[in-house]
Amino acid sequence: MPAPRPLDEVACRTSFARFRVASIVEGIALLVLVGIMVMRYVVFGGDGFFTTTSDTWTQISKTWSPIHGLIYMIYVILGFDLWMKMRWGLPRMLLLMFFGVVPVLSFFGERWTHQRVESDLARRPTLQDQERD
Repeated sequence: MPAPRPLDEVACRTSFARFRVASIVEGIALLVLVGIMVMRYVVFGGDGFFTTTSDTWTQISKTWSPIHGLIYMIYVILGFDLWMKMRWGLPRMLLLMFFGVVPVLSFFGERWTHQRVESDLARRPTLQDQERD
């Protein structure tokens, strides 16, 4: 069986840096979205005294939801880029996508992914290893 192709350590680290920023931005954007939904449906929801305020939160929700959707799509693209550069299996790709769906999980997922990137780069051959020899 032939030896696995070496990873490009510089490309992998650059890709992870972009993914790291996207993870943090996605985590914050998702928390904002959850806060907006809580205000819209729990605090000011229903027919009653807060109807005007409810309309305000409805408008805020309609504005922020597509912005969050765009942020998540960028997160997915950058996760896919990292997945391709690291040559991980499909379950890892699905896990990266899942990290951006659950509030706060993207922060933990970013740390977990950082550990996986570092351990894989230390364990697997890289182009930079060949240049050092």
